[in-house]
Amino acid sequence: MSFNALKTKAFLLFAFSLLISLSSFSQGKNFSINRTEPKWKITIAPQQKKPAAKDISDGYFLSLYENQNHIELQEDYTRIIREIVSDAGVQNGSQISVTYDPGYQKLAFHKVTIWRNGIPSDRLNALNFKILQSEKELSRFIYSGTFDALLVLDDVRKGDRIEFSYTLSGYNPIYGARYASLYYFESSSSIGHVYYNVIFAKSRDLSFKNFNFADTPKITEKANLKMYEWENTLTKTHRTSDSEPNWYNPLRRVQLTEYKSWSEVVNWALAVNDYPDLKTPAITRKVTELKKLAGKDLKKYIELSTRFVQDEIRYMGIEIGAYSHRPNSPEKVLIQRYGDCKDKSLLLVRLLNSNGIDAYLTYASTSYTLKTGEYLPSPFVFNHVIVMVNHNNQKTWIDPTIAYQRGKFDDFYAPNYGAVLVVKKGINALETIESKPEGKLLSNLTFKLGDTTEGSKTTLTIYSVYKDNYADDMRAQIAESGADNTEKSFLDYYKKLYPGIDTKENIVIEDDESNNILEINESYEISDIWTELDDNKPMSINFYGDVISYELTRITDKKRKSPIALKHTVNIEQNITVELPYTVNTFDENYKVESSEYYFDVYTSQLDSTIKFSYTYKNKSDHLDPINFKTYIKDINKIDQYLTYTLNRGGNVAGGNDNNSGNYYMMMVYIVAMAISSYLCFRLYIKKTPYQIEEIADARPLGGWLVVLGLRVIAFPIAMLIKPFTLNLFGNEVWNNIALLAENSSGLKMLMMLEVVMFALCFVYGFFCAILFFNRRKEFPKHFVILCLSYIGFVCYDWALSAYINKLGNLAFTGFEEAAGFVGALVFGVIVTYYLQNSQRVKQTFVFTYPRSDWESKLAEYYNQLFTEKKEHNHEDI
Repeated sequence: MSFNALKTKAFLLFAFSLLISLSSFSQGKNFSINRTEPKWKITIAPQQKKPAAKDISDGYFLSLYENQNHIELQEDYTRIIREIVSDAGVQNGSQISVTYDPGYQKLAFHKVTIWRNGIPSDRLNALNFKILQSEKELSRFIYSGTFDALLVLDDVRKGDRIEFSYTLSGYNPIYGARYASLYYFESSSSIGHVYYNVIFAKSRDLSFKNFNFADTPKITEKANLKMYEWENTLTKTHRTSDSEPNWYNPLRRVQLTEYKSWSEVVNWALAVNDYPDLKTPAITRKVTELKKLAGKDLKKYIELSTRFVQDEIRYMGIEIGAYSHRPNSPEKVLIQRYGDCKDKSLLLVRLLNSNGIDAYLTYASTSYTLKTGEYLPSPFVFNHVIVMVNHNNQKTWIDPTIAYQRGKFDDFYAPNYGAVLVVKKGINALETIESKPEGKLLSNLTFKLGDTTEGSKTTLTIYSVYKDNYADDMRAQIAESGADNTEKSFLDYYKKLYPGIDTKENIVIEDDESNNILEINESYEISDIWTELDDNKPMSINFYGDVISYELTRITDKKRKSPIALKHTVNIEQNITVELPYTVNTFDENYKVESSEYYFDVYTSQLDSTIKFSYTYKNKSDHLDPINFKTYIKDINKIDQYLTYTLNRGGNVAGGNDNNSGNYYMMMVYIVAMAISSYLCFRLYIKKTPYQIEEIADARPLGGWLVVLGLRVIAFPIAMLIKPFTLNLFGNEVWNNIALLAENSSGLKMLMMLEVVMFALCFVYGFFCAILFFNRRKEFPKHFVILCLSYIGFVCYDWALSAYINKLGNLAFTGFEEAAGFVGALVFGVIVTYYLQNSQRVKQTFVFTYPRSDWESKLAEYYNQLFTEKKEHNHEDI
């Protein structure tokens, strides 16, 4: 064998070894390529339904989502077809990622195909996959050991169909022999074709419950197997809204479970959490230490144990494999000093049980909360673990993951987790936590105002008292940020309200942990607190009920159908005292609003040179149903008005929104109307129209009466631009007065909004006509006649609206100005219409069309022809 042949053979062996090495590396972590799909799966023909354009997001949609599950083989087969409909879809839909846990799962890809113009392109190559450790919840200190099989596809184009399929084999051993799961049939975007099935042995007694639909699955049997099937096309699109409660879920879904009662779930949980023969020398030492500190006071022992687990066992979850649901041993957690909710809870239960205190693990759901009871029995309904302590026949719920919780045992509380399951032998029902924290935030602000001279200083002192749950939250915030950063964040916040503010003295924090009361004292100086907006307005200062304003939930979409989550357990009292350098006029003002979901009151008083604003706000529910939105919006708007007070230099105090401030919502309506009408006028301007070259060649310049008309053409859009501002349609005064005129002012506001839109349309259309006029466009006479007639209708509308408003306000309405405007518009419209339709000067002046390029060269040819004919004629004469 020659040297070159040996070299070639060696190279091939090396390349083959490298290929095997790379393939093995790519297919590690229980990942593989297997082009043979499971033999047990059902063959499904895609129905190729395409959702409406409004139901497609991110530039692509799923034309098929197919998921088949064989419980007995512990295999889940998935097939997906994506259709790319735009360039955005190329960006967003050109990669495939599947998450799995190699500790107990195997992932096998069967197919990756790109269909283009009906021709398939095979893209299944193990070397192109990247197996990456995902850990999507690491930011929440949870390590799950999951991996992503990631494939980034190249050469993806608009119109492509990406089809891929894979099988996940293996179930988490913590599940045991019983099966339970939840399948979703809808998402935030419409799916063309959805197919699910579950195949299981007839011996399994599998129950199911549908949510948000009533269809039962198609049930078939073969040999010793049974199959449930669900199929749907063009699924509903669900767009989420801001501030939806966690428990709200409008998606179609089905729950399956083999558990027949909650007692069976309890038995499963007892087995999962059991460490019967565990040796616990570290726990024994800790129990001895806690007993010594508490003496014979069991409540004190519970307090000390709870604080130790909450504060000294840091939150960190290593949830690999079975430990997704099984806690680590209490001994291990105590030694390593970290754990997740189930680890910390089991440790606390062991510490309490070791001193004869009845304490039990309790399963809760932070997602379903008050809806947990609607689900069938299953361990996987829950995602959180807390502790129930039964002391002197009084149940107390403790969440060991809450840090810096202080106070006495009798004041302990857990968040509002709704229905929970106590892991205790014999329990066969959920129990509802009645979480009613008695916390309160009291904020007292005292302003000692300097005078209006430049450089004068105002002092601001703030005394805040945080009780119970408010104290816990603030204590945790200070512990995390530090006192210095907390002081800086306070100052940065107040600089947004009062730019001239600076710290006068460092904040003072006093923490009464025994009674769970935290107090903060702040001291500031503010230079030039008086502001002067313009020469026509007096100097003024704004005071804000900012603490309450921060807690209010605003509704941006009045037509939304989902409930709104309210910040629960809000209980705030804010007092603002203003000491003036002069005496003001006496005034008192009270306002109160109350419903089953919230409460607000304000009391404003004055004594000599001191003004005081006292606010109280409480949320009495954790959510608001859509049926109450209308009332809520009205109440919140009213509350917002009372949360801002403007003090003028002359001593006048204006509550709520300044009447002279801008109504930004109405300005947005005006701008949008201008943008839309500008686009439409632009389309009219570039519309191609036929031309007469002789008319263009003989076109007359602007002159005669057209000069007078031109002045009107120029003046009209300018007037339409200025008039809404002179009428103050963009100021709050008009809109506040409307609210006072009509009990239900929404209809009247819509009429006023229409007037604003008309002003925008008239301005843009008038400006469009002016451009046509000076370009001597053939379409000018027609459009200007339309403008004149439309303006007559607008004047009539304005006349009728003025009469209606005056009627609501019981005011006399003469309408002389409106009548004069109508007569003037009518006379001008009639004269101009007649003139534009009959004047020969008009017909000979407005002759040009769009585009100019169409007739410009023809015009040159026309002139050349005339010149040639004239030259020939002169030659003949000679």
